[in-house]
Amino acid sequence: MGTTRRGNLRSRWLGVLVGALSVAVFVVSAGPASADRGDGHSFHPPKIGHVWTFMLENKSFEATFTGLNQNDYLWKTLPSYGLLLRQYYGTGHFSLDNYISAVSGQGPAPDNQADCPQYKDVQPGFPAADGQVYAPTGCVYPTSVPTLFNQLDAAHVSWKTYLQDEGNTPTREDVYHCGIPGNPAGNGVPDPGGATAVDQYVPKHSPVAWFHSVIDNPADCRNVVPLAGLPATGGHPALSGLEQDLKQESTTPAFSWISPNNCSDAHDATCKGDNLTGDPNNHQGGLFAADVFLKKYIPMIMASPAFQHDGEIQILFDEGFPPYKMYGNSIADFSGNADPSLNTSTDTAQSVVACCNELPGPNTTQPGFQAFGQDTTPGGGITGAVFISRFIQPGSITDQPYNHYSWLRSTEDLFGIHRGGTDGQGHLGYAAADGLRPFGNDVYNNAGGHARPKVSVGDQRAIYPATAGGVDQMTQPRYERIGGR
Repeated sequence: MGTTRRGNLRSRWLGVLVGALSVAVFVVSAGPASADRGDGHSFHPPKIGHVWTFMLENKSFEATFTGLNQNDYLWKTLPSYGLLLRQYYGTGHFSLDNYISAVSGQGPAPDNQADCPQYKDVQPGFPAADGQVYAPTGCVYPTSVPTLFNQLDAAHVSWKTYLQDEGNTPTREDVYHCGIPGNPAGNGVPDPGGATAVDQYVPKHSPVAWFHSVIDNPADCRNVVPLAGLPATGGHPALSGLEQDLKQESTTPAFSWISPNNCSDAHDATCKGDNLTGDPNNHQGGLFAADVFLKKYIPMIMASPAFQHDGEIQILFDEGFPPYKMYGNSIADFSGNADPSLNTSTDTAQSVVACCNELPGPNTTQPGFQAFGQDTTPGGGITGAVFISRFIQPGSITDQPYNHYSWLRSTEDLFGIHRGGTDGQGHLGYAAADGLRPFGNDVYNNAGGHARPKVSVGDQRAIYPATAGGVDQMTQPRYERIGGR
């Protein structure tokens, strides 16, 4: 259960998007112990007590955040309440290796780069340098590989993963066993990689189904639930979903991971089932469907007591795909099925690059899996991201490069995990890489936590440049006005 703090911090901050809630002034206590940034500097993360992380699918920054597609809510509205990260990167291609990297620090490996068509154990799974394991085959990691979820357990920090449509078809995945498709021992079982009309959940978009350190623990599997919950059935208790858990701070996990289904996460250009518009004849997917999904759930979270108290929303993408100007925007345009004017050599440029001195790891020389017919060393692509919190200036921008390993390191630091890990300071796998920069003052740029209204046309926004060495305290933003004069 989420821990409720009392006193002045109990004041509620601006209820953006959900009605005329009052703006309050906060008294913020000193942050947790400073986190080792790996670059000779320290940073004190703010006192954020509740985090909701959404992972969307397969979009480059220019596809999502430049007006190329029908997604004004994610492109325009949400950044006006928070921070746009213009240099956020995936760590590989295709989907699954990014989820694995984000929660464990493990680098891409052949079967998870191929989205694990056969759900089977990693072999041989022996330790390698930098907290990695040898994984030339298989995609389910041995118990010796810890995850962020295991770290949160050890730190007594509550967590849940909310997986849209998980369990809709019980024969596809076991909703009471972490949403896995079957037993990964031996040759394993086929792993459903696509949606159906009634079940658009796919295990490759779950962060938990790939680790024995999680799936072998029944208590952890009780934290892996369908987004909408599930009634009590056949000897199993009811599973509460996101909307129910948000009603009270005491029932809201400190950390929530939200994986939309294959329609709502922008993956499928044409949805096999419902896209939440309420129109049974509307199956438009891509960023249009993602916007519909976010319009439903982001205001719900913002209205919750936990978010009002000390929350942060993070909207990430797993990897960058080439953009194209076509309804859906869910596959690459190099095949010629989209606007021919976009089929140039620059289309894939944002989709095969990486940042932050990313290492390929012991299992592949191409984290990008030679995606889109070209060299992808290292190659996860620029996706961009949006963060919203009262510790962030609305409408601000950072151009500092970050990736999924940075996200993992930052989340570990945020929840006070400073022991164990690959480096002995709480960081797993490549999240422990020397010099890897976690989120700093360019991200948490409203240190006092005083509520601020969203930016509007004519308002000034702060833009934080990329800086070598990560000296956040010395980084000064430039300012520009939003539209107009």
